[in-house]
Amino acid sequence: MFLEQALKQTTDLNQPLHVLDLCAAPGGKSTHILSLINNESLLISNEVIRSRSTILSENIQKWGHANVVVTNNDPTDFQRLKGFFDVVVVDAPCSGEGLFRKDPEAMKEWSPDNVNLCWMRQRRIVSYIWSTIKPGGILIYSTCTYNRLENEENLQWINNEYDAEFIELKTEPSWGVEQVKEGDIVGYHFYPHKVRGEGFFISAIRKT
Repeated sequence: MFLEQALKQTTDLNQPLHVLDLCAAPGGKSTHILSLINNESLLISNEVIRSRSTILSENIQKWGHANVVVTNNDPTDFQRLKGFFDVVVVDAPCSGEGLFRKDPEAMKEWSPDNVNLCWMRQRRIVSYIWSTIKPGGILIYSTCTYNRLENEENLQWINNEYDAEFIELKTEPSWGVEQVKEGDIVGYHFYPHKVRGEGFFISAIRKT
């Protein structure tokens, strides 16, 4: 739900926008985005895994908006759309530490090797889609995990590799959200003992 705050505080939602939800299944983020953007905007709702893209398509159809296309593409395929998107949302595949309380299976699947696999995959994904963002456009990067490799250190890598500006978002103390600010990078941790929900991390980044 905090994705709404990230969008409202970084983007003029009254303008016609091109938005990419890169890792969209099962569709909660995409349907939320469709409720925020206007009818002249276009959402590309993408899922890499074919079986999950079918579920995504069903949920998008139920939402009933016409200004959305569901795709089943690898992130590399979008490199042909250079400077096309005003907003790219990457809810990156991660090690899932934020799901431990909700799903005991997530604990069994966790390992240091999986964390290393995830942070490297996340950097590849960002490197594939960075060129698709317009100058002045927004990358919203998020995970459902806690560790620094997949969160703060990936943000630092983005800061080192690209012309990026990290945006501070306004939060209310009652929300229980923890801001992380290290040099130029800014992100937000959602810990399940402090917020109503499971573990989450998000950062809003402008391409300068």
